[in-house]
Amino acid sequence: MAVSVQSLFSSTADIYRLKWIAGKEGAAHLVRWMYYTEDVSTLSFLRGGELVITTGMEIGRKADNTGESPDSFTADYLSALIKAIFAQNVSALILNTGKYITSVPEEIIRLCDRLQLPLLTMPWEIHIIDIMQDYGNRIVSDRQKAQNLEKCLFNSMFNPQEFDGIQLAATAFAGAKEFSVMLLELPEELAKMDGEEFRRYMDYSFNIKTGIRPGDYAYFLHENKIIYVFHDDAHIHLPQIEKAIKRNKTFEGMRLSVSGVCKSAIDLCSEYRHAELAMKLCGGEHLVGDYEKLGIFKLLGEVQDRRVLENLYDSVLGPLEQFGKDKLDDYLNTLRLYLGAGGRVQKTAEKNFTHRNTVNYRIKKICDILGIDLSDGETRYMIQTALYIRDMLDKL
Repeated sequence: MAVSVQSLFSSTADIYRLKWIAGKEGAAHLVRWMYYTEDVSTLSFLRGGELVITTGMEIGRKADNTGESPDSFTADYLSALIKAIFAQNVSALILNTGKYITSVPEEIIRLCDRLQLPLLTMPWEIHIIDIMQDYGNRIVSDRQKAQNLEKCLFNSMFNPQEFDGIQLAATAFAGAKEFSVMLLELPEELAKMDGEEFRRYMDYSFNIKTGIRPGDYAYFLHENKIIYVFHDDAHIHLPQIEKAIKRNKTFEGMRLSVSGVCKSAIDLCSEYRHAELAMKLCGGEHLVGDYEKLGIFKLLGEVQDRRVLENLYDSVLGPLEQFGKDKLDDYLNTLRLYLGAGGRVQKTAEKNFTHRNTVNYRIKKICDILGIDLSDGETRYMIQTALYIRDMLDKL
């Protein structure tokens, strides 16, 4: 749900006799508003995402002052204008041709192609006020629809009693068979921005660079996390998001997580919890959490009462807490490696970078304190489960 250069062109090309002459690779650029200018010095007022219109009146003025042909000034004027608006992160440029701009130089077409800046032309007979008013209305209408969609999806996660699936009608989410959630930690730099500034940054400096079509997702902020909701499997879009993060220093070190897939929007509340769990369990060198790869943690994560997990851990491994923290960590790590090695002492010693006698001593000490026999299958299962619980509680 967003107005792109492509959507505006497709729906109004015949009405305003628009021609797309360069920069077609920027078709997905989102349009935040319209801006009319004849003076490069005013471009500092641009905030990003604008669709700029010009008639090239400045070309006519120079021609009148010098007595030279307007064509001799066209390339220089347009080159300076395009470079200036590109620096301001605008979405596209429309040239009102026929009076001051009689033709578009090839070098200008090549420039816009190189910058991937959509360049369109519109004949002089079309009134600029008409297209600006029309596009402005479309942008405002689309923005309202986007806000309604975001509120609807927010309610599905956090206020299910207020969720109304009918509100998804006439949106890209209507009739969807799958829904999923992706979470992205909010960098401190973005947390300082006001709502409008944050939106501009996300729409025109981040989301657009992912290459994901605007209609494929909705997003909003909640508890210092950027929440993306997709009407398909978020895993499909994960590589594009990861790539955009790596290219953006603002998101350096921020965690990202992906939920599973649900069949109805009303179940997004569960997928949000799943994505949140995956985010909490990732960290260190692993900044991407995938709920579908959590294994037994998916099951443990469904236990809403943390005390249940704490009590189970205490009943199984609690007596080992008599050790100091460092010693306890060493013993538990040895125990974890021992179980993972199927009880093979030599393999455990190699993985633990220690002597086999040390492994034997620690395992015997653990068995004595806990009063257990690690040759028993059910006992090994309970010990392993308790270790998983400790890992999860430490990260939560």
